[in-house]
Amino acid sequence: MGKSGSCNRTESNQPLVDFQSPQLMTEKKLRRSTMSQHNLWSKQETGLSLNKKQAAYGSISIKTPESVSAEERVNQLGYKQELQRKLSSFATFGLAFTNIGILSNASATFQTVLQRGGPVTMLLSWNIVAGFMLCVALSLSEICSLYPLSGGLYYWVYELLHIHPRAKSHAPLLAFVTGWIYTMANVISISATNVTVALSAGTIMKITYGIPLSKLALMLVTLIITFFQAIMNMRGLGGLALMNQLSVFWSCAGLIAIIAVLSIFAPHQAASWVFTHYENDTGFEDPTYVFILAMIGAAYSLFGCESAASVNEETVDADVSSPLAMTMSIAVSWFVGLVFLIVLLFSVQDIDAVLNSTFDMPVAQLFWDAVGYWGTLGFLFLMIVCQFCTGATTITVASRQVYALARDGATPMSERLCALDSQKLPANAIICTSVLSCIVVLPFPLSENLFETIVSATTITIHLAYGIVLACRLVAPQPIKGRFSLGRWSRPVTYISLAWTMFAVLAFLLPTSWPIQANNANFAGLGLLIVLGSTFACWIGWGRYHYTGPRATTDDISNGL
Repeated sequence: MGKSGSCNRTESNQPLVDFQSPQLMTEKKLRRSTMSQHNLWSKQETGLSLNKKQAAYGSISIKTPESVSAEERVNQLGYKQELQRKLSSFATFGLAFTNIGILSNASATFQTVLQRGGPVTMLLSWNIVAGFMLCVALSLSEICSLYPLSGGLYYWVYELLHIHPRAKSHAPLLAFVTGWIYTMANVISISATNVTVALSAGTIMKITYGIPLSKLALMLVTLIITFFQAIMNMRGLGGLALMNQLSVFWSCAGLIAIIAVLSIFAPHQAASWVFTHYENDTGFEDPTYVFILAMIGAAYSLFGCESAASVNEETVDADVSSPLAMTMSIAVSWFVGLVFLIVLLFSVQDIDAVLNSTFDMPVAQLFWDAVGYWGTLGFLFLMIVCQFCTGATTITVASRQVYALARDGATPMSERLCALDSQKLPANAIICTSVLSCIVVLPFPLSENLFETIVSATTITIHLAYGIVLACRLVAPQPIKGRFSLGRWSRPVTYISLAWTMFAVLAFLLPTSWPIQANNANFAGLGLLIVLGSTFACWIGWGRYHYTGPRATTDDISNGL
């Protein structure tokens, strides 16, 4: 595990602001944190005169977040610009779009949602959830513009609470919990994504050679895939940036090819069937309850926009580029996914065959019935590439989160995990992330329903992390703004986003089949308890003794003021 770089945490010998009052120059060095900046900016926004501060402190020159570059903002927040800024706006959008993985995730959950209400529920839930997720993206984008650091959600929680006079004492705990929950959610997401790659490969083996892959074989394929993705992440950011940009074109070209093939060669269902047919194989009779269960497909398929924030310190003009990438990735994913689902539903030949398919990737049954062997093979190849890119990107996101936590001392072995290699990449964090995702996959051969559990657990933990950040945004007094702002719509949109995330956490813990048996039980709640339990155990046994909040790494904060 390479260690050519270090976190370089140094304490400043300079004050945060150059105060010209002689009597204050002899006082104890002011605390180097962004709290001072937040207080000054907040007072400016609430109408307090800067002259009052000048009377008390001397002559002060302050730049607000709206008026500084991303590099200056990083320095203001107490960090050195150590990572290389190579990612353009489109590359960051490509990362977020690829991380969402709209075609692959919508395909992976197609059968599940079809069982829970059929075509009408699938399309209705897709559009409703997309609206909520767009609100979430807008709210998170505002915060991202204000704090364009690689810590993302974890760092945002700390800063938002730290400017609250009564909540600031809880900032380290909630930031620690958010960071660990979000990191583990992404680790689980890597496992879920790479399992779908293995399932697609297993389906190709079955339709080509008539050889079904065992659960053990699928697990081994997943581990091999994870290994190659880790190697890609350690080879350099340039290749990943190119892969993410190509992935956007690959997904769009693939969608066009699917539309063309299914439109020309497949018999079609009537529009009335696509937009009104209801199918319920859950065992529950209440249509509202069944509709809530169906939302898991869209919620799982549409999360991940915040991944753009994980490379903030590697993105040019991150305080604008990353928020735009986050918002646009959801908007584009909603449209692409909607078109994809409508085309698939029009091409269903036998809904019972899809619901009862023996293929590892059940949606392949639709293509098998509609366009035969070669069409199915082409679709699965398209999915494997999309899924592989999504998994590789999620490793990037999770490893940057581990790096950010380690840089601030929020993980054991922090010095090793935040070390950069000769290419300025967090190689040890990448290795750690990949190993953890492999551990999650190991129980796969032991359960028939582990994939569904992984999907639910991923969705729940991600939404829980969203909810904590959004609640902190609402708690923060008179929040200051970055260059991306919703203006007067900020709080209403944030309230809507918070309500959705809390609903999603509770809804996706509900039983999904009736009668409830061991082989159809929803174990996502158990997964959530494991994540929360391990997080709080780490805090009690280790974190509360070592972690006090983000640590500054630069002596040049005053240069950005």
